[in-house]
Amino acid sequence: MTATPDKTIPILGVPVAVLDMDSLVARLEELIAAPGCAAAYGVNAHSLNLTCQHPDFRRAILSADLIYADGASLLLAARVLGGYLPEKLTTTDIWPRLCPLAVARDYRFFFLGGEPGLAERARDKALEDYPGLQIVGTHHGYFDLDDARPVAQINAAAPQILWVGMGEPRQALWVEAWRQHLQANLILTCGGMFKIVAGELERVPHKWRQRGGEWLYRLWQEPKTWRRYLLGLPAFGLRVLASRFQKQRGSSPN
Repeated sequence: MTATPDKTIPILGVPVAVLDMDSLVARLEELIAAPGCAAAYGVNAHSLNLTCQHPDFRRAILSADLIYADGASLLLAARVLGGYLPEKLTTTDIWPRLCPLAVARDYRFFFLGGEPGLAERARDKALEDYPGLQIVGTHHGYFDLDDARPVAQINAAAPQILWVGMGEPRQALWVEAWRQHLQANLILTCGGMFKIVAGELERVPHKWRQRGGEWLYRLWQEPKTWRRYLLGLPAFGLRVLASRFQKQRGSSPN
């Protein structure tokens, strides 16, 4: 990649870019224009917990060209560690910024992920919401990670932006395995965003997002995720506090 490096803050050893929404969108456009196939990941408490538990996933995340803060917990963690992240950059907030830009720039999208039929429903709703948007292909996420057929379909469509929504750690592991073979300018991992784009899962209201309560709203919508939030958030907090303690000990005189 030849785009400008980002200023970052290390959180549990993962370099999170110091960006607000405007600078993130500008950075994504740099990556689209640069040679090769770039990858941008939004990380939150859950994904950073996974990096501490699964070395393969950690390696996949660290291979990204851009890592940004997709969670209010990361803003708090940055302050605890003596840094500052200006804004929570939720992928569902990036989506409505990129769609009008894609129409203006003629960027082509490809949707990969979800159960069979979901990507197509998300495509249909997106085309309804953003006339002129180009979605040049879709594929579900129910395939073996070593299956080359989705890659062939993506390469035939040659999108500028490939949205990969298969959840973590699967989506990052797939990207790491296949990125060098993909004819796309930029990969954006997006978790369960296709359900929101399709109108099948309500987007978190603005007031909940502004107050950092998105996790609570998601828990109410999807109770089966309770372990991720009720156990994962405290575990993340403890890891951040341990990281701060280690940092302080390392900077103290012997």
